[in-house]
Amino acid sequence: MNRKQLVIGLAAILSMPVAAEETNGSSGWEFSLSPLFLWGMSIQGDSQIGPVSAPLDISFKDGVLENLEAVFTFHFEAKKDKWTLFTEYQYANLTPTAKVKNDLVEIDVDFKNTMLELGAAYTVASYEKTDIEVLFGARYTEQQNKTKLKSGPTLVDVDESWWNGFVGGRIFTKLSDKWSLVGRADVGAGTGDKNIVWNLSGFADYRFNDWGSVFLGYKWMDYDYDNGKNGTNAYTYDATQQGPLAGISFYW
Repeated sequence: MNRKQLVIGLAAILSMPVAAEETNGSSGWEFSLSPLFLWGMSIQGDSQIGPVSAPLDISFKDGVLENLEAVFTFHFEAKKDKWTLFTEYQYANLTPTAKVKNDLVEIDVDFKNTMLELGAAYTVASYEKTDIEVLFGARYTEQQNKTKLKSGPTLVDVDESWWNGFVGGRIFTKLSDKWSLVGRADVGAGTGDKNIVWNLSGFADYRFNDWGSVFLGYKWMDYDYDNGKNGTNAYTYDATQQGPLAGISFYW
């Protein structure tokens, strides 16, 4: 699956609830969109490509903004009664410089990370100010990693992608008419010799109007992936991505 196919698929997914509403008239669908939200992602770990290890140790404060070449993100939800459909897309291109072999060799890393998430949630319990949902879905990850010696030849150039399914839960607590807390936890597994992803997030949301809110929180994801191949086709990604989360949401 290439990026063009991803965009076409996202367009089809986003149009489904709208089409249903237009067909059925007042269907009770509620929509929300968080475009270009910021995930100040730090990465600690490494990527093994064939016989070469490409270290990925980038902090948001010291390195991500400096090494961020491009980013595009959004999160979309369509809710009706107890059911919610959601999709999320993230693309980031990081170009850090790292030192290996006792800091004697300097390498340039061109790391592109694409994530597409499709899922559904169902409200299983509602209390006075709290709703609890179970959620499930599928997550697609694509990584392109090009590593070369500083001002020298390319050591590795790989394009790897994989799927995993996930299950988990979300909790919404309304503190007041304007303030809410949202938490999510899920675990995913899928294709490859090893493919486990842990995902945790939590944020506070301030509803400043019927049509909009701002949110601030933290997101943590841990990847442990191994495609199970040998030789030059081997690829692993064992890293933690985490950092502050902030953005604006629109409702209609």
